[in-house]
Amino acid sequence: MKTDRSVYINNYSTSPWLSLAIILLAPLITVVDIFIVNISTPAIKTYFHSSDAALELVVASYLLGYAVFLITGSRTGDYLGKKKVFIAGLAAFTITSALCGFAISMPMLIVSRFLQGVAAAFTVPQTITLIQLNFQSPTDRDKAYGMYGMALGTGATLGQFLGGYFISSHLITDSWRLIFLVNLPVGAIAMVLAFYFVPESQQNKSTRFDIPGIFILTAALSLLVYPIIQGTELGWPLWTKAMLVVALLLLLFFVGYQRKLGQQKKDPLVPLSLFKIRSFNIAVICVLFFFGVNTAYIFAVSIFFQSGFNIPPFTAGNYFVFQTVAFLLASLWSIKNAARYRIRLLQVAAGLMILSFICQLVLFQEKIITPWDILPCLIIYGIGSGLMMPSLLKVAMWDMSADKAGAASGVYSTIQQISSALGISILGGVFLYLARTSGHYYFAYKIALFCMMGYLLIVVLVLNRIKR
Repeated sequence: MKTDRSVYINNYSTSPWLSLAIILLAPLITVVDIFIVNISTPAIKTYFHSSDAALELVVASYLLGYAVFLITGSRTGDYLGKKKVFIAGLAAFTITSALCGFAISMPMLIVSRFLQGVAAAFTVPQTITLIQLNFQSPTDRDKAYGMYGMALGTGATLGQFLGGYFISSHLITDSWRLIFLVNLPVGAIAMVLAFYFVPESQQNKSTRFDIPGIFILTAALSLLVYPIIQGTELGWPLWTKAMLVVALLLLLFFVGYQRKLGQQKKDPLVPLSLFKIRSFNIAVICVLFFFGVNTAYIFAVSIFFQSGFNIPPFTAGNYFVFQTVAFLLASLWSIKNAARYRIRLLQVAAGLMILSFICQLVLFQEKIITPWDILPCLIIYGIGSGLMMPSLLKVAMWDMSADKAGAASGVYSTIQQISSALGISILGGVFLYLARTSGHYYFAYKIALFCMMGYLLIVVLVLNRIKR
């Protein structure tokens, strides 16, 4: 079978469903590592006596490394073979997980998290393409992609549950280290199984790499995220403002450089021709605000439950299981019914998320909170995000030609991770700054919720720009 980049699967005798079960371990553990840290942030902060800014960087650095190298990771798989890069990415993810687990300082943990994100960016894109190559029947392929979505949802649930479990287990002295060290046996098993049971794709040596583009984008995004996080902590000294100016200049230079590569018929890291498509542009704006809210909300509410209401980590993790189950069920319903309701479904989804925030403002008062206050709010939010998340990609692809679909998917995923990092930096920063300066977690969380509702209102208004 041929893809848009002329990559084939070699003949093999292994069942594609067995291969699928193995390659889905990659998105599973990479998503686990996003959510498992959220529950564990108070314990990490206490252990290292770190600042709130450093805590944000533990989450944002992983997302930043993930975002910048997604497209490059996909093209590396085309060039060297998907199986080789998949196994190498798993190996790198396992090693960087060990570095995180044995970190002796907060700077070492932050750098290791960035490298862990880079490793994830080289691993997960191979999973998506291998599904496309392994399953030639549209029906089987749809089932396989559905299972891919289930792996992502399961990863979110496991991450929050395991984060709470490991922090509360006291299996080792510094129990937070287990949230990273758990990846070592999983990664090792996945590599061995992939070596024997995952087929290799043929190499496409015509693939070209935009190395300067990678460095420019990495520098620009790092100079954008870092001062936003540090600025709220330090009161915006001059150097943070200077870094933001340099970041914006680098982003403008990056756009010009990408346009030049496109005119020369080379392979830019981000094909700017995609942004001539109206539905793609609107979807990208929605992604920037939706994923910014989604990631920052999980980050903030995890800290709020533990530090504001003194809920044990394991109990907090169990609460989030209800939210994720609601998310999974709503996602499955959305996949089947999105074509019928289209844009209105997405606006209703954003409305449900806003409703959840309103309920939290009403129910989460300065008192002893009960599960009957928490669970309805989390379930409503899970339904809203579950209706929204699978359908945004469909909006982005509405008017996309087949030859641009692969590039569009890569750019979409990159922007998704960038928006998540910025959400942690901006919205998470607002929450932590107000909590630190006021000494009042409830007040800080309330203001953060109002900011998040503003983000979601922008999503609703932008969706009106699509006329269907």
